[in-house]
Amino acid sequence: MTAGDDLMPFLLAAMNWRDDGRWDAASVLATPDLAHYVTGWMRSGDAGVIAIEEGMPAGAAWWRYSSSVSPGYGYVADDVPELGMAVLEPFRRRGAAGALLDALIARARGESLRAVSLSVEDGNDVARLLYERRGFVRCGRVGDSDVLLLTLG
Repeated sequence: MTAGDDLMPFLLAAMNWRDDGRWDAASVLATPDLAHYVTGWMRSGDAGVIAIEEGMPAGAAWWRYSSSVSPGYGYVADDVPELGMAVLEPFRRRGAAGALLDALIARARGESLRAVSLSVEDGNDVARLLYERRGFVRCGRVGDSDVLLLTLG
């Protein structure tokens, strides 16, 4: 990913995983706890990958660092970036999510990160299974979501 890539469609896909359309760009930007996931993309330390299918951006996986002053839902520590990811509806169930996650984890290992974290809501069993198969384990809870951590060797 580059600074020119728009994370908003992917954040919206992640936020609206129930396909309820509850979140739109305006409501995300008006919610500080969510806006910090996209505002100022790409800061120093941010990284991500995009899946292209049929010549279109189909999905993305990225990480951002946050701090204890302004933590994300999957915050663990200042030196552990939080992952976000989503595959857009027309491209789901084709293996893109696994490929994106694997690519981002490989990049994290290549950059010698000690760990990465994320948040997964109750009921999002498909995503939870994907993360657990990659070695993420529950390390906390925020609201109706588990915080998962992948410790990197």
